[in-house]
Amino acid sequence: MTPEPQRLQYLDAMGLTAWVGRYQLPNALPTQACDWPEPQAAEAVAPQARLHALIDEAPRPPAAHQTADASHGSSAQAGGMAGSATPRPAGPSPASSARALLGMAPAAVEAPAAAASPAPGAAETSSTASWGTPPTQVSAEAPAADEAVTPPAADKPPLRFSIQLAALEGRWLIMLPGDEAPHLEGEALLKALWRAAGIEAASGLTFSHFRWPLLPNLKASAPLEEAREGLHAFLSGPARRGWQPERLLIFGSDEASETLREVLGITVSERGEATSSLLNLPVWQGPALPALARSSEAKRKLWPLLIRWGREWQSASPQTGAS
Repeated sequence: MTPEPQRLQYLDAMGLTAWVGRYQLPNALPTQACDWPEPQAAEAVAPQARLHALIDEAPRPPAAHQTADASHGSSAQAGGMAGSATPRPAGPSPASSARALLGMAPAAVEAPAAAASPAPGAAETSSTASWGTPPTQVSAEAPAADEAVTPPAADKPPLRFSIQLAALEGRWLIMLPGDEAPHLEGEALLKALWRAAGIEAASGLTFSHFRWPLLPNLKASAPLEEAREGLHAFLSGPARRGWQPERLLIFGSDEASETLREVLGITVSERGEATSSLLNLPVWQGPALPALARSSEAKRKLWPLLIRWGREWQSASPQTGAS
């Protein structure tokens, strides 16, 4: 049987419809003539059963001892020709390829041919696979490997947080927990803080809103890891526009920001210095802008920190480094 009818039989056994050109296109090569078998009316059989029948009826490669006998006979008939032809290892048969696609164990007839010419250094492995493990156990262990790589089901509630983010001259990240950007009062307070610290900003702050999860009814399989990946991806976009974060300032320390602290991975050292493991940046977190604007006590506590911020801003300034 020619390869083309055999291929069509395999496709038909798997329940796939094969399409054959009815007309010859202009300037196309002539179609090769082949012996098409006449269709015979048969009882309806399931596609899987027909495919198994084709696998069992497929021609199998000759055994190793038969190949050796044929090579010995041909060399004897040659009448003393120098050397003997080394038998080439037979490739995988169509039946073995189809069985591999179906996840079935190879047929027992093909085992001697595979064991006759083992690969170098793999004799112990091939013997163990042929004799130590029955074919039924091989097929039973295949689903276990598929289950190992199956991702966990997304059935857990995700972490929820919302932030407003801006960058002071592309160097210091300003983060405000919540959905609303600062109003005129908050913007004026931030400008007053920068002036008190001696920080000269050429441009104002432009806040961007980020909320997690992105979809309201989204489920999660690993809530903390997925929230960190989402926030990191959001921060990677502005970083491509020239941001080089050196510090993270968070204005807001209420209960709603506890989830944000967990996502950022904020830890406090023995010296009282906070660091974000997600961003690898030093972190300061204080009261929210409305509370800071109404509290004179909070402003007095912030004054020594403003002086230190001004020194660190000047010491790490790009102009200072260039000079």
